[in-house]
Amino acid sequence: MRLKGRFRLSFTNVLVTVALFAALAGTSYAAVRISGKNIKSNSVTGSDIRNGSLAKKDFGKGLFESAKAAPLSSAAFEADRPSGPANVSPGDYVTVATLNVQPGAYTIFAKTDLSSNSLDASRCQLAAGSRIEQSARGLRSNGTAEAQNLQLAYTFAAPGSITLSCKTSDGTWSANDTKILAIRVDSQQG
Repeated sequence: MRLKGRFRLSFTNVLVTVALFAALAGTSYAAVRISGKNIKSNSVTGSDIRNGSLAKKDFGKGLFESAKAAPLSSAAFEADRPSGPANVSPGDYVTVATLNVQPGAYTIFAKTDLSSNSLDASRCQLAAGSRIEQSARGLRSNGTAEAQNLQLAYTFAAPGSITLSCKTSDGTWSANDTKILAIRVDSQQG
């Protein structure tokens, strides 16, 4: 099939074609001609580098490993209570889980799912030594479990315990899928 119109060169078509070739040539020239020798020291910042483009081999030897650094001796301890307590009356805090630990610095995470038989306000507290972290969450009246998540850091000078306790203001409540995770952090560096 033959085209009806006739192709005509115009000033705009020529100018756009020349601009396209100039742009492509400039990019390839920069890619071939610019190297690390052409870049002034300390002039490239983190925002100039594409994420994921650097590998370990691009850094100086020993930057990620050091013979002087002492190996960490961290350890993790967990208390896991799949269910309970159940049908607890509103009022004072009730212990949901406890974890006993040895002396040391710890990062502590706790989680429990609470449900109530009425529209309710719940509060939980994570206690480690003298530190207490609290959370509050509304509960639905249909018994849908709502997660309470808490975390804190504490250093025990002697053996101690970590306690997760909860309470509600109005309805009876139950706890499920409760966990306390304590990660002992090595505080001595070489």
